[in-house]
Amino acid sequence: MAASSVGSRLRSTAASGPSSPDTGVRRAAVTGATGYVGSALASRLVQEGWAVRGLVRSTSSPEVVAWLGAQGVELVHGDLDDAGALARLVQGADVVHHCAAVIGYRRRLAGAMQRTNVMGTSRVVGACVDAGVGRLVHVSSIAAVGLSDEPAPLLDETAPFNAGRLRAPYFSTKREAEQRVLDAVDGGLDAVIVNPGAIYGPAAVAAGNSAHVIRLAASGRLAFVPTGGINAVALSTVLEGILAAAEKGRTGRRYILGGENLTYLHLMKKIGRAAGHEPDPSMLPGVLGPSIRWAMNLVEPLVPDRVWFTPDLAAAFGRWMWFDTGRMQTELGVPATPIQASLEGAVEQLRRRGDLPR
Repeated sequence: MAASSVGSRLRSTAASGPSSPDTGVRRAAVTGATGYVGSALASRLVQEGWAVRGLVRSTSSPEVVAWLGAQGVELVHGDLDDAGALARLVQGADVVHHCAAVIGYRRRLAGAMQRTNVMGTSRVVGACVDAGVGRLVHVSSIAAVGLSDEPAPLLDETAPFNAGRLRAPYFSTKREAEQRVLDAVDGGLDAVIVNPGAIYGPAAVAAGNSAHVIRLAASGRLAFVPTGGINAVALSTVLEGILAAAEKGRTGRRYILGGENLTYLHLMKKIGRAAGHEPDPSMLPGVLGPSIRWAMNLVEPLVPDRVWFTPDLAAAFGRWMWFDTGRMQTELGVPATPIQASLEGAVEQLRRRGDLPR
């Protein structure tokens, strides 16, 4: 499908389409509305004047669900396997933001990730096609782009996917989910994909996976870090990127939403400084990754889900997830901002909640 002027089409749809024939109010739908990114996005859309529907599950946090309702989000109760709920969610939507996913680095979550990340995405795509929505923004991850054994050159949106060698289901299911979206684009769906880096920043209400890392590094208990690196991005940058992709993104195109390319050691030091101390963890050589993963797999069935460090994370030892954000900056007009202020905000929020000592 050729690139189009999404902004003009959305304005036209909002003015005359079935979702808002008289008021001109733009309508958005958000899956994963009770999650870290989804809740912040839903609130931001309401603030910008959108009429927002959010999909919430029966197992969602009552606190977060109540907060969404107080923000003015219309709640649609159901899950990604509920065709009726998805139809209600996307009906009349100018934009659907698909944020729902199982984020996990454990093989025992492989089935849940396949059901949610892959099959759930297929159902969202089908609902969008059936309802004739204006645009789908699929929130993916840099995990679906790839990784490198060296810090350079930086990877971009065209990098060949090579993370399958890790045998880590999160990487492969996020990539497969993207392919379901692209297949639908070939069939005529107007959709774009965004690939955020590791997201840090104060949460609207629901804490993200990064909160585990912040608590560990900010507490001063971090003894070791692996070699390698990650692209760390502020939550605020991700929200700007998602909104810009909906407005300006080219159909069928990916956009890496990134911030700073950091070694894991540098990232942990930044978190420590945000908490008021200077951590000095030891480096674990990348060659130890396979042995550590093998040993961790032996006890994995006994380790609770709340434990952050997992065998699949060990698989990324000595590898680099550093990315070129040029497309985000030039096509979407979103700058790659430093993350220190977001780390400081996240630390302060965790302290206010009592999740991190002062």
